[in-house]
Amino acid sequence: MLNRPQRLRSISQVVSFTRRYMSRFRVVEHTARCQNVRERLGAVKAGHENELKLVVKQYIPLDNPSPQEGDITIIKAHANGFPKVLRSHKRRIRSIWIADVAHQGQSGILNEAFIGHDPDWFDHGRDLLSIINHFQDQIPRPLIGIGHSMGGMQLSSLTDAPIVIRRSCLTDPVIQRENPGRKYAEASTYRRDLWPSRQQAIEKFQTSPFYQAWDPRVFAKWIQYGLRDLPTPQYPITKETGPSAVTLTTTKAQELFYYTRPSYLDERSGLPRGYPEEEMHPDDVDETYPFYRPNPAWMFRRLPELKPAILYLFGDQSDLSLPTARREKVECTGTGVGGSGGAARGLVREVVLPCGHMVPMERVLESAKASASFIPARLSAWELKVSRFREAWERVPHLDQVSVDRQWERGIGALPIRSKV
Repeated sequence: MLNRPQRLRSISQVVSFTRRYMSRFRVVEHTARCQNVRERLGAVKAGHENELKLVVKQYIPLDNPSPQEGDITIIKAHANGFPKVLRSHKRRIRSIWIADVAHQGQSGILNEAFIGHDPDWFDHGRDLLSIINHFQDQIPRPLIGIGHSMGGMQLSSLTDAPIVIRRSCLTDPVIQRENPGRKYAEASTYRRDLWPSRQQAIEKFQTSPFYQAWDPRVFAKWIQYGLRDLPTPQYPITKETGPSAVTLTTTKAQELFYYTRPSYLDERSGLPRGYPEEEMHPDDVDETYPFYRPNPAWMFRRLPELKPAILYLFGDQSDLSLPTARREKVECTGTGVGGSGGAARGLVREVVLPCGHMVPMERVLESAKASASFIPARLSAWELKVSRFREAWERVPHLDQVSVDRQWERGIGALPIRSKV
């Protein structure tokens, strides 16, 4: 087994470790507007639909100050409730881009005055495409997607446009027929979200088997970015909290709103919260539970259409990736009309690591190595295709390229002779 760094026990250790770890990159923070059209009416406070923004971080490797054509750009997507910088590749990297979803992390803080109660997973896929377009001078092809959990599903929704993402590493993605939030929503509804100090939060987290399984480098990032100081709109500073209290950066409510969506009649508004029977295949609706999340089941039924090459990284102890569920994903991905051809063509692979659902938090080096070996595998073939295309068409004058040529006319056939009658 690969050796891990020593567990971090104090704030000073967290700060020191984080600085050393990030010294390999120049980090540029951007603020970008979200896609203004959201999936749900309740995603944004009425009248503020055009005000949502994303906090985006761009990591530029210091060992590649002058990137060349063909250097890859990586687009990452994080899991529900976890900030963008928790994720810790033989191919030169131009830069790595990752954004907190609009309702979470630093984006959630920026938007906290007008975010709503009904976010949708598809919104972030559209926001990622908006970022790619907005920063297009800095995000040329080839693009590689890496997403964990909810982020894996969101990248999949983006990769149905194959020209955008060439290859994707989907780490224990939440793509399935069953309601994925049922178990997690119950635990998060009653989780603690307030501590007297950051140090006490560290000590409390380190007693939890959930966090004990994490790589210390990732845990350091969680302490730095997963917590925020009071006051917040939800928690003002009071005598009870004390001046040093901290809470979760992503509020417990917003984490829950991403996990699952009510289907009951809301007692406060008098309106139904959702219509699973209208949004989901009948076989995917759980009529015994008053909550649902349609996106994972919808994406599961779209897996055959995926065009990019896909690497699945699963945790063998993940309750979201049991052997049958893993086999279903691998066997159907890319096998439909317009798909890549799937595993039979070598374009869908899986790696199973000894861990739970939090694969990149628990197995940093192993998951990074698996991604690194997968990324360059077929990029050379893509580059050869691009090179041949350019060389062939550069021999044809531009005016000829945009004109109807003789071969076209022969294919269409001769103009029918019109009757004189």
